[in-house]
Amino acid sequence: MGKIPRFKSVEEEAEFWDTHDTEEFTDEFEPVEVKFARPLKHKWMLTIELDEETFNQVKKLAEGAGKEPNVLIRTWVLEHLKK
Repeated sequence: MGKIPRFKSVEEEAEFWDTHDTEEFTDEFEPVEVKFARPLKHKWMLTIELDEETFNQVKKLAEGAGKEPNVLIRTWVLEHLKK
């Protein structure tokens, strides 16, 4: 099995991996546990534009509810759709 060299640049590393198979270096890899800040269950994300005054109002309401503004807006949308 080979030994992964030290690279001088990202370009040099990219060129190396373009011409080598990771199977040649399996003894050099270690399994890692990955934890995400939140579950990756969202299928769609939406960006909305708000003027500063509106955003500040939403932010204040969210703080009062102990939520982030995006969570509060999502809650409003879901509640509205249930009606």
